[in-house]
Amino acid sequence: MKKLLVLLVVGLLAVTSLTGCAAPKTYKFGTGSYTTIKSSAAVAAVEATKDAAAVEAADGRVQVTTVYAAVLLDDAGKVVYVDIDAAQNQGTFDATGAVVKAEAAPTKTEKGADYGMASASAIGKEWFEQMAALEAYFVGKTLEEIKAIPVNETFNPTGDDLKTSVSIKIDPYLAAVEKAVANAVEVKGVAKVGVGSVASVSGRAAVAAVEATKDAAAVEAAPGRIQTNVTFTGVAFDKDGKVLVAFLDVAQNQGTFDATGAIVKAEAAPTKKEKGNDYGLGNVSTIGKNWFEQAAALEAYYVGKTAEEVAAIEYDAEGVAVAEDLKTSVSVGIDEYLASFAKAVANAVEVK
Repeated sequence: MKKLLVLLVVGLLAVTSLTGCAAPKTYKFGTGSYTTIKSSAAVAAVEATKDAAAVEAADGRVQVTTVYAAVLLDDAGKVVYVDIDAAQNQGTFDATGAVVKAEAAPTKTEKGADYGMASASAIGKEWFEQMAALEAYFVGKTLEEIKAIPVNETFNPTGDDLKTSVSIKIDPYLAAVEKAVANAVEVKGVAKVGVGSVASVSGRAAVAAVEATKDAAAVEAAPGRIQTNVTFTGVAFDKDGKVLVAFLDVAQNQGTFDATGAIVKAEAAPTKKEKGNDYGLGNVSTIGKNWFEQAAALEAYYVGKTAEEVAAIEYDAEGVAVAEDLKTSVSVGIDEYLASFAKAVANAVEVK
């Protein structure tokens, strides 16, 4: 009898030990983006004549919308966490090819009620409210189930369980989530996850061609440009607040126009990471490494560090890292990358 009790106690201790030392859960974490560009030509003012009405001047526009998503999947491929946002930025120019305005804007989520969709929405909900509903709808579903959501010809949800909370077109969000899933890597022991972005917009005026004269050389025409950079970072932390994995990418897009305000070209481009060797940094970099290689080195440098340690990474006036163990693998400016990491930290949520 005593022997039996000893065996029972040993067995219970073994079970307790195994339970207390259970292996951390395995997930897959990834980010992805999808970009679209809309553009319109500038219109020059025309005074009224006896045969025609006056035409008011109107600025041309290049608008770039980059939707980015971060996803965490369980071992069955079901969404545990998803965060989707849209960085919509634009630049304007006039009918002489001069830049009127080129400034970065907050993301749609960051704008909150200021985005102004509720008053025009058929369901009276703002963008951030509709996106929160869509994200909640994705949780617990596989990518195949998400892609099977019923929509109409303009990609608005038609199912009774979603159309009352989401009236926006969802195809860009599905595309970003699909890319995030495709990019996801295995990670264990995740406690918190987050994603964030920073954006910049720059503009360059167009130059009209000028023929040579006896006093001056010819001037070749050069297109003007509106360029947007959306840097986004997704990060997963362990229970001690240390980075398990990080994803960094930049959606760099532009539209060009001539000195009459006509659009020359406005097409979405792959991200810097998606371009791979075609980005062409390796040939001009002082360390001979392309952008995706340098981004991978920075992502690896984050691993094992806390958010505070990442924030403390030093860089010079040009934004270039000064640490000896980093500057040999990363020669590009990292200030915007650290800023997007900080946004990801601020947006991080616990994994339940």
